[in-house]
Amino acid sequence: MNVRGFVAAVMVAVAGMAGLAQSAGAVPSPKAANGNKVRVFATGVALPVQMAFKGNTAFIAGGAEENIKGGLYYVRPGSKKAKRVPGTPPVSFGVAWHHGHLYANFGNVIRIFSGWTGSKFRQSRILVRFNQKRFTNFTGLAFGPNGRLYTGVGLQFDSKASKLPYANSVISIDRHRGSIRTVSTGMRQPWQLTFVKGLKSPFVSNLSQETPTGTKARDYIAHATPGANFGFPKCDWSNVSTCVAQGFKKPAIVFKHEEKPTPSPMGITAKGKRLFVALFNGRETPEGPQPEVISTTVDGSKMSTAVSGFLAPVLLANYHGGYLYMGDFTGTVWRVKA
Repeated sequence: MNVRGFVAAVMVAVAGMAGLAQSAGAVPSPKAANGNKVRVFATGVALPVQMAFKGNTAFIAGGAEENIKGGLYYVRPGSKKAKRVPGTPPVSFGVAWHHGHLYANFGNVIRIFSGWTGSKFRQSRILVRFNQKRFTNFTGLAFGPNGRLYTGVGLQFDSKASKLPYANSVISIDRHRGSIRTVSTGMRQPWQLTFVKGLKSPFVSNLSQETPTGTKARDYIAHATPGANFGFPKCDWSNVSTCVAQGFKKPAIVFKHEEKPTPSPMGITAKGKRLFVALFNGRETPEGPQPEVISTTVDGSKMSTAVSGFLAPVLLANYHGGYLYMGDFTGTVWRVKA
């Protein structure tokens, strides 16, 4: 996944704990604040980061970190076991369904798939590709109301800008020709994105820098409007008023947590005018940070816990058909009526 430079030992320990729990059938269900039962939707997805639907079939993008490999998965109606889409790479950072086609991001390549048979695609083609050695990676995918495909382009360095194409920015892509436009810049790690009904620009989760030691850099949710510059690396939003005074666009939501680990917003999705955001570490509690999915207004003025009690860090949030879907480090995708 390489989204924050997580410590490999921690990642392996969490994955091992999750694997043991799953093999014993003992993964405890998270708890929803609305009182509805949280149930298992699918298992076996390494690092689930984003999902999309074709009817009742779900497609799930799974990231990768160190020796943990993911890929593009599908879940058939009535089945709870995710399977890899044949012939696809072992890592995927984003997926979107649009007008009868599946768009999937495999790091430096975005492919378009068509002709789903129920177990494989008959055709695929490359929409856009960059040289792997001269590009960072695409991140989450979402279609805007203008019919263009939006995605982030990730980091090369933790606390300084990259000169590689489109790094640290949100871009939009013509879904037919693959031509690219830069939308917003100055984001260290634009990760996942979603559109709110009635608004033309996406909301994007962004992960703050880890260095230098003692940094107060803050995570945030950006409303990536055309031409906006969110300041990275000159501004880390540790002091909001200073960043605004420097002429950078204020993020829609700046998380107040200034210590490490920060909340780490990952998956993001919209229901009406509200956002659901998966917080890898979660906000501070008396017991310490706890992974959670929050519900919030787009300006952060009304924020609350939607789902908590995850065994492991939570990565995915997706609202579809009246349900909120969430994926965590156990390789489990959950859902709850929302």
